[in-house]
Amino acid sequence: MKDRKVTIKDVAQKANVSKATVSYVLNGVDKVSEATKQRVLDVIKELGYTPNSTARDLAKQMNHQEQEEVYNSFLEGQPFYKEFMDSFIQAKVGKVPKETKNKLLSAVVERGYLPSGFLEQLMKKNKTTIAVYMAMERDFKHTLLEMNPFYQQFISSVEHTAKENHLSVQIINSNEVHSYDISSFESTYLGIIVLGKLPTDLSSVLKQVHIPIVIVDEYEFHPNFVTLTSEDQKGAFESIEYLILKGHKEIAFVGCKNDRGNFIEHRIAGYKEALQSYGLTYKTDDVYLSEVDYSYEEGIRIAQKIATGHRKYDAVFCTSDIMAIGLMKGFMKTGYKVPDDISIMGFDNIQFSKYSNPELTTVDQNIFLKAETAVTIIIRKAKGEPVKNQYMLPVSIVERESVSKRNK
Repeated sequence: MKDRKVTIKDVAQKANVSKATVSYVLNGVDKVSEATKQRVLDVIKELGYTPNSTARDLAKQMNHQEQEEVYNSFLEGQPFYKEFMDSFIQAKVGKVPKETKNKLLSAVVERGYLPSGFLEQLMKKNKTTIAVYMAMERDFKHTLLEMNPFYQQFISSVEHTAKENHLSVQIINSNEVHSYDISSFESTYLGIIVLGKLPTDLSSVLKQVHIPIVIVDEYEFHPNFVTLTSEDQKGAFESIEYLILKGHKEIAFVGCKNDRGNFIEHRIAGYKEALQSYGLTYKTDDVYLSEVDYSYEEGIRIAQKIATGHRKYDAVFCTSDIMAIGLMKGFMKTGYKVPDDISIMGFDNIQFSKYSNPELTTVDQNIFLKAETAVTIIIRKAKGEPVKNQYMLPVSIVERESVSKRNK
């Protein structure tokens, strides 16, 4: 009787290794120690094993469980690879039977195939950091984090969501032009979040970067970017409508110039639209914009400016809660009672807004959801899953104590 042909299973048993290890040695995959590799080669020579000429023939000798072991072994050190391949097969091939899918995955593993060099680089182990770019002072002693709790809550939520996905977060000064380097972006970060104003120099670099980029609260449309905003115009419109329906007719708008984010333009548009919809006149003189920042101190300053001016208002709509709380303090310092003499309405729904006295009526833009969405977009893109280029999150009015009802 003719001797039975030596199989890969015989080699694996004799060398006391898995069939996956034998396949790595045969295909030159650098995942086996030199000692193990030499032992496998010695057994191959001893048994007279002749490898099949193709990886496809090698896969035929393995049952589904053994193919899955090879695939799972390959997945070690390849973050998001399985999810990406599932998405890739779905997009390119469509829905296929499980057996066919296993064969595809087995072939992918045996041939070491990735659809592009970029994706291979993307899956490296060290790509576990999300960069968050935001404005800071040059000396790094003062940042938006200190001036506005909105940024504190956003960053905290980013870090929470990143941690849940075994990722880390690095906060970087978006004003540091010399640090912008395409190659370092692509080799270091899984993705980038830009919070607030996107500087021109940073924008020009990010348009050339091939990793997921999410622009938050800035309407900067580009094929390489995913823009994530709230319903800014709608939120402002509904706020002014709310004040008008409460009997207020003389309504000021308070915010900051768009060097902190061009979302302010959309909120002014909503303010203007609401006034005109209810037959009230929009005047640019009723729009007060800080040239400094969204801060408590700027709220106090603008309130004192309004209080000592000739124009008298029933209410003020402010596009930042921390500034709105400052407005309340500033008006109280000049003898106003809030909301008896003047109503104040904010935008953000930061934690502090319910601790102020009176409690601040505001627009809730769900800061945690916005941060969570930004991180999720990066992870989905890294996995190769489809995402849109623009997301706009819903807002809602939170009624508290800072707005009174006036007789019409």
